[in-house]
Amino acid sequence: MSNYLAFDIGGTEIKYGLLTESGDILEKGRFPTVRNNGEAILQAILTKVSIFPSLRGIAISAPGFVNNQTGFIEMGGAIKDFDGFNIKTYMEELTNLPVTVENDVNCVALAEKWKGNAQDIEHFICMTVGTGVGGAVFLNNQLYRGISFGAGEFGFMITHGTKNDSAFKNTLSWNGSISGMRERYAKYKGILAADVTGEDVFQAYETRDPIALEEVERFYDSLAIGMHNLYFMFNPSKILIGGAVSAREGLIPELRRRVESLNGYINGSCIESCHLNNDAGMMGALFHHLQTYVQQGRRE
Repeated sequence: MSNYLAFDIGGTEIKYGLLTESGDILEKGRFPTVRNNGEAILQAILTKVSIFPSLRGIAISAPGFVNNQTGFIEMGGAIKDFDGFNIKTYMEELTNLPVTVENDVNCVALAEKWKGNAQDIEHFICMTVGTGVGGAVFLNNQLYRGISFGAGEFGFMITHGTKNDSAFKNTLSWNGSISGMRERYAKYKGILAADVTGEDVFQAYETRDPIALEEVERFYDSLAIGMHNLYFMFNPSKILIGGAVSAREGLIPELRRRVESLNGYINGSCIESCHLNNDAGMMGALFHHLQTYVQQGRRE
């Protein structure tokens, strides 16, 4: 049996799994991300690799602008130490195993195409909502990566004009992310953002807390604006929403309603949650690995 170790590097935690070539997960786990220490992240990954013998390869899902062919990360997104770093070369030299790397949301899209809610869909987009807002674009049955591997970075979209002195605070990643919502809520409440979770804000919203009402409404409206714009840019069959918040009851109906209210031409039923949830990054990383080696007839 051919087993692979897949890693999904996120801003908060790193998920890993031992997978078969057919995508079955034999074992999985997670550990915290030390965001300000790239070396610590790499050493933690190598420690996990040492636990599993007889691997055929290592598949990595990483944030930022990732050259999926060479493994070079131009911009590491949430992991600043990965800026200008070739994680593929680094890992291959230390493990003597074939390694592949792909952008994290591209991995989500690949996973949904392989085993999820886009298996029979030629044109779709993925949007992940969490620390920031990420995205991926599938057109004509192909993942579109862009000229410098930066396609699908929906979080950089300006959704709130230019009224702030900080360009970032006008973006979808600030206005439509869980972290942005938490930080604004905490500031108004006079508490530390680290002491507030997204669930805390949603619970306060349900009790009609005025600050939570304002911030959750801003969160929903910002995502709806982003989806409206993306729909008319790409005219996809589906907009798939990923990230832990996608499992929240009521999220999808709320987004469908708001998008339809912005433009009656859009049928909100095109908005769905991703099927593979927290396993999508690992599954997509493996699928990319298999595409790179097995399906192209190259030996690992």
